[in-house]
Amino acid sequence: MEEFELPVTYKGKDLLFNVRLATFTYGYKFYVEIEDNEVVFERDDEGNLRAIVPETTSGTVIEKGLIEAIIEVFSNSL
Repeated sequence: MEEFELPVTYKGKDLLFNVRLATFTYGYKFYVEIEDNEVVFERDDEGNLRAIVPETTSGTVIEKGLIEAIIEVFSNSL
């Protein structure tokens, strides 16, 4: 698995996320560490990126806008 850092600007703040890229025969997935949760980004049936957010037990809620900002960075980079 390839690892890299993803810079994202969200709500005027520059954030840096650790990403693992897993490639498969049919495509790829990005595993992004967000607030101690691993969120998976992958292509849906229409070819758009979607996020699979785990249910959190720590009470931390990942903001939808942050997910959208990460998808935008990925979309502009691919």
